Amino acid sequence: MRCLPRPRRWHLTWWLTLIPALVLAACDSSVAPLPPGDDPAGASLAAPTPVASYQPTVPPSPTPLPAPDLLARALARRAIGDYDAAAVDLHALLTAYPSAPEARPAAFYLAESYALRRRWTSAVAALRAFVADAVHDDLYARALFLLARGQEEAGAHADAIATYERYRALNTPLAPYAQLRAAAQHRALGQLAQAAEGYEAVAGSEIVRGERAGAYEQAIALRRELGQNDAGLELYRQLLGLAEAPGYRARILAEAAALAQQIGALDQAIAWWREVAERMPESPQALDAVAQLLAIPQAGLDPAIAARVYSAHEQWAAALPQYDAAIAGATGEMALELRRQRALVLRAMGDYAGALAELAAIGAESPASEPGRQAQLDWVQTVGQSGDLQRAIEGYRQFAATYPDDPRAPEALSRAAILLGRLGDAEGAAQQQLDLGRRYPSSAQAHDALYLAGWHFFSAGRMAEAQEAWAQLARSAAGVAAAQGAFWAARAATHAGQDATARALLEQAIAAAPDSYYGARAAEAIGQLIEGNVPIGAPVPEEEWRAAEDWIASWAGAPVYHLAEQGYPPEVVQAGPVRRAIALQEVGLQPEAIAEWNAARAAWRDDPLKLYALARLADAQGVPYIALKAAEDVIRLSPAGAFAAAPQALRRLLFPTPYSDVVIEQARAQGLDPRALYALLRQESLFNPGATSWAGARGLAQIMPGTAQGIAQNLRVDGFHEADLYRPVVSIRFGAFYLGHQLKTMGGSLQGALAAYNGGPGNAQRWADGTTVSDPDMFTEGIDYAETRDYVKLVYGYYGAYRRLYKWP
Repeated sequence: MRCLPRPRRWHLTWWLTLIPALVLAACDSSVAPLPPGDDPAGASLAAPTPVASYQPTVPPSPTPLPAPDLLARALARRAIGDYDAAAVDLHALLTAYPSAPEARPAAFYLAESYALRRRWTSAVAALRAFVADAVHDDLYARALFLLARGQEEAGAHADAIATYERYRALNTPLAPYAQLRAAAQHRALGQLAQAAEGYEAVAGSEIVRGERAGAYEQAIALRRELGQNDAGLELYRQLLGLAEAPGYRARILAEAAALAQQIGALDQAIAWWREVAERMPESPQALDAVAQLLAIPQAGLDPAIAARVYSAHEQWAAALPQYDAAIAGATGEMALELRRQRALVLRAMGDYAGALAELAAIGAESPASEPGRQAQLDWVQTVGQSGDLQRAIEGYRQFAATYPDDPRAPEALSRAAILLGRLGDAEGAAQQQLDLGRRYPSSAQAHDALYLAGWHFFSAGRMAEAQEAWAQLARSAAGVAAAQGAFWAARAATHAGQDATARALLEQAIAAAPDSYYGARAAEAIGQLIEGNVPIGAPVPEEEWRAAEDWIASWAGAPVYHLAEQGYPPEVVQAGPVRRAIALQEVGLQPEAIAEWNAARAAWRDDPLKLYALARLADAQGVPYIALKAAEDVIRLSPAGAFAAAPQALRRLLFPTPYSDVVIEQARAQGLDPRALYALLRQESLFNPGATSWAGARGLAQIMPGTAQGIAQNLRVDGFHEADLYRPVVSIRFGAFYLGHQLKTMGGSLQGALAAYNGGPGNAQRWADGTTVSDPDMFTEGIDYAETRDYVKLVYGYYGAYRRLYKWP
């Protein structure tokens, strides 16, 4: 038997002298805060990490719980972002049980809590004490990484480099990330060569492409700053092996070509400029690439490429001579297509007569060719743009009659209906839409046309015709479009007193898309929305996991794999992206962790067994966003590909209930069904607490910072900082308050409240013509913001899915 070392009581005693001054200042509002400058502001621990502003939910207990219970409660509070309350429990544990086995993890998590609250000086002091212990376990490695981050925040760049080097010596999965951060510290110290070497090493590692690409760009900038342009050019070549996204690749190609030209590698510069012009004509860099190539006689730029670039940027006058030159050297269909594109340039310049003459000539010369057919349709469109709408309508009809099997025929009839509407002939437009629906029932244009035709008749009180249009949509479409048609056909049948027909149509809507708005509303209408029997937050039982695994094996072409018996496949748990993702979570680098999880998803996008194991692992690690997306991937690979047909366990991954205690508590406080709140959170963020929208909305509930400030005032949250929205406990509370407030304002209508949440309260009241939503379905269809209308439908459909899975109360 190996003897274990004695607990180092002197070290924990040191902790007891350190903790009160630090913890009480952070947790007790009656104690003065740390003096200014004690904890310098800087980059966040988890990007971005909130400051300490959310008060602990539970004050220190005079009679502490047992140590295991205190640690478990502290970790639960940490998981929801209630860092102050977690610190209270951790402090209580260390005070009452300094020699307990739980004392070491408590000491680590207390030190981490300072970092999570951006109290970096306190974090550094606590982490230094922690790593001074001789125990080199997983917590030691995490503490080293966090200590280095704290030293970064304090501007102690040399200390941070040394600590990152200590961390790298442990050979953990995060060694490249430590080297990446150390390289930034070298740069801050002016040590450019060392920084470049560090970035280049990271660029050549196996971490996610985005991080590697960023490291390449940093290394290139440093090599150029050092005057080492040849090395910079070679790094550009390597970076282009990673750059796949067209917009990003165009930028890198343009930068690389400019450097190649600068150092005399003209052939290489020409090749890179040509790629930008040929493959990314709409990119901002394409115009400069064409200019550079046209200025170099030996570049031999194809004028057709130059013409396409100029057209993409609406530089019509520059495009015309390039088209002329290209046409002169072209034959066959290529010449016809170039002539067609030149005619469209004439149209864009206002020369309708010239455009019409050329398009007519092309169509007459080769009516069966692809350019000839498209030219005929372009001719009709040009007629309409010139102002002769009636002639254009007849032209579109003639095109569909002449070429009934052409895939453009449905679009031609759709455009005819639109022009009839512009002429004020609503009846003619509806009849044209019906004709389109009958002739091309499976086309996307027919689905839209039948839906709109039904509304014309419904609004005019012609219920039989409305019912027939929508019933045709239900018969010809699938999924949500079919459910939409059946639902509104049922509404028309109800108005006509055909109750049995209406019920059958509503059942058809449910069968077509049970997780859609129309499926949920149809089930409500006939009392078929059966409530689930699973308590919110309950774990998935093993028999349901086994059923899911049997289901996957039934179509995946592989033997049944039961995780409970066989464990996670080694190729999943030992995969680099998975190991790095878990380690990144542990040190608070959430965006980087998500990127690594997604790299694993991408690598296994065609392997349902690995995707399933990944979903289970992410779920176990508390990352519902990845579990949800990986479960979606599995279902998309299934023969049916229908979410509604998936086993219960996978449906619960698709519609999970994380943070259940917080969601239930806040839903109750605001008079909400927690399942409705879950539906909203799912749509807003897919349960990614670090989500940030392009507009700046943040967190699980995607609240805008300005709106959040108002909510904080209403809830009397002192010291609120917008970064607090990334903490689940805050985001859920604010989201529940805002949704509950809108629910009250809109007279209890969930559709109205969702419209207000997404589109603004003023708009919601405009759509309702007040604050009372008398007919929620008419209200929803009447929302004139497509984004908000779709949002209401999606969230309400998810609400139906949550109700079928989970019970409440």
